[in-house]
Amino acid sequence: MIAIIVLAGMTAAATASAAADFLDIERAGAAVQAFVAREGIPAAHVTLLRGGDVVFQRGYGATGAAGSAPGPDSIFPLGSISKQFTAAAILSLADAGKLRLDDPVGKYLPEWFAGEPGLQVSHLLWQTSGLADFLWLDGYRPLGEDASTPMAAYVALGASAPRRFAPGARWSYSNTNYKALALIAERVTGESFDAVLAERVLRPLGLDGIVPCHDLEPEQLVPGVSAAGKPTPLDPSRAAYTGDGGLCGTAADLARWIRVGLAPRDGLGARLAEPAVLADGTWVPYGSGLSTREFLGQEIIWHGGNVDSHTSEIAYLPGRDLGLVILTSRGYVWLTELMPALLGMSPPPPGGPAGGLPAGRFEDGLFRYVVTPEGENLRVEIDLIGEFVFVPAGPHEYVAEQLPATFRIRLPADGSLDRFEFDWSDVRSYAHRERE
Repeated sequence: MIAIIVLAGMTAAATASAAADFLDIERAGAAVQAFVAREGIPAAHVTLLRGGDVVFQRGYGATGAAGSAPGPDSIFPLGSISKQFTAAAILSLADAGKLRLDDPVGKYLPEWFAGEPGLQVSHLLWQTSGLADFLWLDGYRPLGEDASTPMAAYVALGASAPRRFAPGARWSYSNTNYKALALIAERVTGESFDAVLAERVLRPLGLDGIVPCHDLEPEQLVPGVSAAGKPTPLDPSRAAYTGDGGLCGTAADLARWIRVGLAPRDGLGARLAEPAVLADGTWVPYGSGLSTREFLGQEIIWHGGNVDSHTSEIAYLPGRDLGLVILTSRGYVWLTELMPALLGMSPPPPGGPAGGLPAGRFEDGLFRYVVTPEGENLRVEIDLIGEFVFVPAGPHEYVAEQLPATFRIRLPADGSLDRFEFDWSDVRSYAHRERE
């Protein structure tokens, strides 16, 4: 079942006309419908914006056994989309003189980081801290299942693991970074992080529909299922999500966030998208809770979110003043595969020989890779994700045959086979050969 929702005062014909110069409405709608059916997604909602206008807005599936398709005010968990709001709160606190981005983290969290003067608040924002991700460590599950677990317990778990690298030396995604930022915000204000976020970001921007998920009753949310199709509620621990993935929201409010937060290139959006720079001067296409990089020939500012039962994506293309919100009720779905049809882009074309054939074991601080050449192709086993065949996509590049818009391996132009860049969905990580 599909519901088509059009802005009040606009006819379907007018909406299609407004989008005709860059988007095939019917192709986009059919692509989402096919994707939802193929992936077994119970319910989804998609919004496309150009400038201040909604040009495409549809709900798919049903919100319950006898429910209707979700609308722009239906509430979904946002997962890691929450990180950009945490980053906005930290920037606001820095502007108010409550903290400095170049301060040592140990100034605010001395019980774990007093002996690490090189670890700065900016490293947490940029995901260049070297801290392990508590979410993948032994000991997380009991914490998440206990509603009384404090936020400090998750920071402690991440801090107890060996550092992946020296602060600023490399980039690696870690939920511990944003959990630590939320705890810092609490300590410099004396308020709960949720209160800080509401006071400094959500209320001033009129984002009343974005709230902590644990403030809502389960029936207020669009129910979701895990990747295995099993109904999966959020963990009882509120603190398990605070700062790094705890917000729920509507397509309408995320569309407003794109307009007032991401789209203005001389304000908050530009600051959040400012890329990380490593200690050696290497530019990394990740800012503060947002990734900015080329996708199918276009610059795109974006970030996805996953919880066990929901997957989401928010994106903005500055060159086309185009915004996108995708909310779904199934966990761990690669929404990147929808992007070509939704954004009026061409899917990745096949390419000629890539040249080098790396082989062996690699790691990027989060994932480990086992790379095996098979003719001109590469079979790549990625822990936490799965196994894929990568095919040549031109000089020094391979794309995943199964998910070509989602995974890409890019080898150095100098011919080195000891490292590669790995695009996975909306972010890029940097793999190095594991040493014996």
